[in-house]
Amino acid sequence: MEKKNMIINGKKLSYIEKGNVNDPPVLLLHGVPESSLLWREMIPCLVSCGFRTIAPDLPGFGQSEPFDESSTWERYEQFISDFTRELKLDKFHLIVHDWGGLIGLKWACDHRERILSLFVSNTTISGDYKWHSLAQIWRTPNVGEKIMKRMSDDSQFQTDMKNSIPNIVDETLEDFYRVFRTPESSKVILDLYRSGNIEKVKSYNQKLNQIKIPVTIIWGENDPYIPFEFAYKLQKEGLPHAQVHIIQNAGHFIQIEVPDKVNFYIQQHFKNV
Repeated sequence: MEKKNMIINGKKLSYIEKGNVNDPPVLLLHGVPESSLLWREMIPCLVSCGFRTIAPDLPGFGQSEPFDESSTWERYEQFISDFTRELKLDKFHLIVHDWGGLIGLKWACDHRERILSLFVSNTTISGDYKWHSLAQIWRTPNVGEKIMKRMSDDSQFQTDMKNSIPNIVDETLEDFYRVFRTPESSKVILDLYRSGNIEKVKSYNQKLNQIKIPVTIIWGENDPYIPFEFAYKLQKEGLPHAQVHIIQNAGHFIQIEVPDKVNFYIQQHFKNV
């Protein structure tokens, strides 16, 4: 899928943009270790629903260059402000997955007047969340660096990802691998996870409660990283008016595993906004 490039703060930023420039915009934020190609099956669906669809490779992921400074949670939030300003996106619909949700939901709480609707999958900012085992390793100094060295083995990465997501296509797989290639590139993930102190969002349930726009939450029933119970927790604690849908026989990467089901819920959501 063809990407465009721009320069933000002196760094190359790659992104996918499809649809009519005058249509209402939708911003899609991927997670770790993903890229804009996570959304390759959703983008045509959104365009056919009448939306301008914009999906960046977050800095350091896919084909985007990393920040000069540490790749922290806060720095990615600043990036959302920079990127949307560059594209002159004032108000937009927001679709998030995984770390894209930790970044995007926190940003949405602080800029709620700019968000037209929210479509959330497999992500949480709940204070009750306990990091999954790989995240705990990444968050541990020295241990994280050692495991990253192992994960830089391209063929091993491909094998592991294909075991996890059998229907992933090679172009997407190669894009996802880019962040692991070198100790410098993989530092992006270590920085991000080590900055991920959930204490920072203790106050955000209150802020989420002030978001009165349409919200859909979808989840893979078998997500090994963030259990589907957190879909209901997000609804109960912060977004009581949200529609929640759990997709059976699907894991964490639902956009690739079951794209037709994700697109069904996207169509439902955008029919009602």
